[in-house]
Amino acid sequence: MSFFGKLWTRIKGIFINAGDDVVSSSPEAIRATYATAIDESKKRYLEMEKAVALLAREREKTEQLLKDLEKEEIEIKSRLEGALAAAESEPANTVHREAGARYLTRIQEIDEKQAALSQELEAQKLKVEDYKTRLRSFSDDIDKLKREQGEMVAEFVSTQQIIQLESRLRGLAESSVDDSLVSIRDKVGAMKAQAKIATEMRQSGKQQLDDQYHRIGAEKQAQAKFDELLKLRSKQTFTPEKARDLG
Repeated sequence: MSFFGKLWTRIKGIFINAGDDVVSSSPEAIRATYATAIDESKKRYLEMEKAVALLAREREKTEQLLKDLEKEEIEIKSRLEGALAAAESEPANTVHREAGARYLTRIQEIDEKQAALSQELEAQKLKVEDYKTRLRSFSDDIDKLKREQGEMVAEFVSTQQIIQLESRLRGLAESSVDDSLVSIRDKVGAMKAQAKIATEMRQSGKQQLDDQYHRIGAEKQAQAKFDELLKLRSKQTFTPEKARDLG
């Protein structure tokens, strides 16, 4: 079950555990029940927000590592040029050749590390954007609960007044028969609402599954494209002419 699926299950559990009579006995009870669900949603939102912030921090660390490696590579290449010049002027001095070999080894290590970090950074960026999208969706769900809270209270009061008016018109306002009819109407209305919610949740689940497939497909395409670019970059970087120049 997805994160949002678990959340909705938990919210529905608040209503179920409290009991139908308790949570729907008055406008205040309905308002309080929705307030509990909204508070629970906000806590979950904050938890996910902290997790996304940690992911973003890791992404920033990776970006900084790449910048540091790029700076180091520039410095080492400069030293390599100096070692080559020194070796040309003092061919017999092996110190220059040893230093040059050491610089070349470090450049190779940096290139490999940059390739790995670049791939890691791309994955981190995609993950952060994915969770930011989920956060926005989560925020929309909270806003929806807030709107629904007011709508349910207003509808409860309105329906209650209509039922009371109809009962008075029939002269049954104070009879036990009237109370039974009100209970039946409330129960049937609640069952209709429950069936509607179940249908909406099933349709929502299909849409979430479609969205998930879309994200997975996009990630696969992005990874394939990145691998293609990485291979092309590798071919351009290690040409036979450049190898002879470095040798």
